[in-house]
Amino acid sequence: MTLLELLQLLRKHLRLVVALPVAFALVAAVYCWGFMPNQYTAETSIYALSKTETTAQSAEAGPSYGDLNASQLLANDFAELAKNEQVQNNTALALGMEDLEGYKVNITSSTTTRVIKLSVTGGDPNNVALIANKLASEIGSTATKVMDVKAVNIITQAKAPDKPSGPRRAMYTLVALLAGLFLAVALVVLMDMVNTTIRNDEDITEGLGLPVIGRFPEQKGGRR
Repeated sequence: MTLLELLQLLRKHLRLVVALPVAFALVAAVYCWGFMPNQYTAETSIYALSKTETTAQSAEAGPSYGDLNASQLLANDFAELAKNEQVQNNTALALGMEDLEGYKVNITSSTTTRVIKLSVTGGDPNNVALIANKLASEIGSTATKVMDVKAVNIITQAKAPDKPSGPRRAMYTLVALLAGLFLAVALVVLMDMVNTTIRNDEDITEGLGLPVIGRFPEQKGGRR
């Protein structure tokens, strides 16, 4: 099937091609805006000082390539500490919570600085800020005990966000629209494949394996 034939086929089933994507998008929009709760993200920045380094030395020399690599490794270590059950339990206990279930913790490190960012995402804007700050403090305390870290300094305290960070409702709706369009095109092509009606000379030649040797023109408005 050529592109022109596909376009002609889609035009023939234009209602289906339009209706199905719109239906998918409407269902996704109703679900996203009607049933998906808002998510909020609070972020704090931390800086880890190794035992062989002083703050003055770090500020004077600036981050080296080895320092940046170490920062990436340290971010991975901190991410593992953030997932640690004991660290999470201590954080929850300090905040008067049973656990941190329902909150997503993410730790990242830039490729150009040694600053490590810790973010917490959840449904309550005040709780995500409290958890981010307390978790950063708990990770710092644990890191100084079990790792080659002299101190973990909190650069910026997390604040309660005033706007939701998610869910990305518009993106989900667009994805549903594209999925509906893809399904509509697939259905149109499938219906054309299972349709055995002879519509032109090519169908006769392909179906019977015989050449067309003559044609009778259609006479409109006259006797046959």
